[in-house]
Amino acid sequence: MSQRNAIWCFTGVFFGALLILSFWLFSPVVAWLAPAVPWFAAASTPLVGRWLPVDTLATIVVELVAAGILYVPIGWAFYVAAGALGRRFEFRAGDLTVLGIGMMLTMGLLAPHVLYPVFVMKVLCFALFACAFNLLIGFVGLLSFGHAAYFGAAGYVSGHIAKVWGWPPELAILSATAVAALLGAVFGGIAIRRQGIYFAMITLALAQMVYFVALQAKFTGGEDGIQAIPRGRLLGLIDLNDPLAMYYTVFAICLGGFLLIYRTIHSPFGQVLKAIRENEARAISLGYSVDRYKLVAFVLSASLAGLAGGTKAIVFQLASLTDVDWSMSGEVVLMTLLGGIGTVFGPIVGAALEEWIENSFAATGAWVTIITGVIFVVCVLAFRRGIVGELRRWLERRMAAAAAAPRVGTPQTAPRARTEP
Repeated sequence: MSQRNAIWCFTGVFFGALLILSFWLFSPVVAWLAPAVPWFAAASTPLVGRWLPVDTLATIVVELVAAGILYVPIGWAFYVAAGALGRRFEFRAGDLTVLGIGMMLTMGLLAPHVLYPVFVMKVLCFALFACAFNLLIGFVGLLSFGHAAYFGAAGYVSGHIAKVWGWPPELAILSATAVAALLGAVFGGIAIRRQGIYFAMITLALAQMVYFVALQAKFTGGEDGIQAIPRGRLLGLIDLNDPLAMYYTVFAICLGGFLLIYRTIHSPFGQVLKAIRENEARAISLGYSVDRYKLVAFVLSASLAGLAGGTKAIVFQLASLTDVDWSMSGEVVLMTLLGGIGTVFGPIVGAALEEWIENSFAATGAWVTIITGVIFVVCVLAFRRGIVGELRRWLERRMAAAAAAPRVGTPQTAPRARTEP
């Protein structure tokens, strides 16, 4: 590892540890601010009491204030670090990747010791699902409204094989991934014949067919789903009923899926996919079989979505209609848009933010949907490239400005006076 990559990786590890510390402190800070909830509710009742539940509004304000107390100092520290790095290095596209890998590994290894492991496993499964979706829309330019079909169908297959057939969890997850790949090959072969909104509508229609099969088929359990799925023992050795063992297994699976996506988009195959996204007609004129490349990308995306769905069924010991419903396809679109379409780490950030919002504001009941919608609108208006896309743009500008700024203590030479001949 070069010195440059080592510095960026260390920076990622440092800020990953800071974020983990902020997660650990979030609940105590909210508890410290809790006495302000009745006061704020009483003060806001005359203003908005007729239209909004003031207790819910007070809870939202307190949690946002707690988030500001914790994350504003981290943002300031990152601003200072970006300036220091800008005076040392010129920004490169790979720097953000090294930074993100350092943060992801640090947070992934420390998270179960600070946060509820099942919640983090849910974030990891949805992060892999969003990364699989981003492979298709971000690097091929194909918008699918039916990715829940592969995610949910894989969950049913994994649950049925583990519970009814008694197979070990690794074979159940692999079988679910294979079924998702087969579905992707069939559905992709039909859908890629069209483009734009027609492609999206075909994928949605095919996904709804899977939903009604899951609703009517006997082995899926109908509206009850498949419950009490055994976690079993990984490779016959590791008991997955242990939360930490289950967590690190999920982390390894999701990390492997992420690395496969990263290697794919940076391979010659990935460069062809980007060429198809930018100008499909020109890619055809260069001799590439565009439909074949699209189909391979579609199958790979469906397979990774199935890997996420099969893993989630083992984690939660449940496969239900929620995972195969059209709303799940909408959620993964939301996650990808929040994080940044076409970015490496954007879907991970978007999935984490989406699940954090749902978990933090779950006490507000139905209002959590409105809160999510408001945050989504704000992020789309403020971060047109997504959170990670805007972060990359800001980091590039910040480092360039720091490199151009005169250093403290450096003597400045005055411009020479111009003399007339």
